[in-house]
Amino acid sequence: MTSFYRTGLLGPIIIGLGGLSTLLALGFWQLDRLGWKRGIIAEAERRLSLSPVALPVDLDPLRDDYLPVFVEGRFAGDELYHLTSKKPQGPGFDIIAPFEADDGRRILIERGYVPQDQRDPATRRAPEGTQRIEGFLRWPDDVNRFTPDPDPAKRIWYARNVPSLSGAAQTDPVMIVQAPTGAQGYPRGRAVAVRIRNNHLQYALTWFSIAVIWLVMTVIWMRRLRLARPSQGE
Repeated sequence: MTSFYRTGLLGPIIIGLGGLSTLLALGFWQLDRLGWKRGIIAEAERRLSLSPVALPVDLDPLRDDYLPVFVEGRFAGDELYHLTSKKPQGPGFDIIAPFEADDGRRILIERGYVPQDQRDPATRRAPEGTQRIEGFLRWPDDVNRFTPDPDPAKRIWYARNVPSLSGAAQTDPVMIVQAPTGAQGYPRGRAVAVRIRNNHLQYALTWFSIAVIWLVMTVIWMRRLRLARPSQGE
C-alpha cells in the first residue's frame, strides 16, 4: 500500500475499484430483477390459460391481472372511447362501457374495436337485456409523458388508465377485456396476450459493459501515471 501511495497510484486504484464495484453491483441487481420479472410473466401466462371463473368479490390488481372471468348483468351508461389502431383496419376506437353486474357492482367492459365511422352507438346494434361477458381482468396503464390528456367532453381517452376511466364512468376500478365472441360486426373483442415489459437483461448488459470500459480506462489512467512519473535515476 505504501508503494502505491508513493507512486501516486493509490487514488486511481481506489476510484477504479469503487466505480467497478458499483457498476458490477448494478448489473447483478438487474439480473435479480430479470429473474423477478420473468416470474411475474410466467405467472401471468399461467393465469391466462385457466378456465374462466365467476368475477371474484375480492380483487387485487397484482394477483388477478390477466385472470379469465365471466360476469352476468347488463350494460348501463354511456360508452367511453379509447383511440387506437388495428391492422389492417387502421385507426379506430376501443369501446369501453359501464356494466352493472347482477350482484350490483358497476365495472368496465372493454368490448372491443370499432372503426372510426362506427364510434357513434347509433351505427351499431346495442346489446340489450342480460348479458354474459367472458374475458380477462386487466388493469392497464398505457399513459406516458407524451400521452395527451383525455377529452371528457367527447368521451375520448388516448391511453387506457382504469382509475381515470372508472372515475368518468362512475364504476369500480375494475375492467374486463371481453374475449372474441366470433360474432360478425363491431365491436370485436380481441385476444389478450401477456405484454409485460422486461428490459432487465438489456440493462444488466449495459451496466456490465460500462464496468468493462471503466476498468479499461482505469488501467490506461494508471499506466499513464506510471509513464509520466520521473524515474528514480533522474
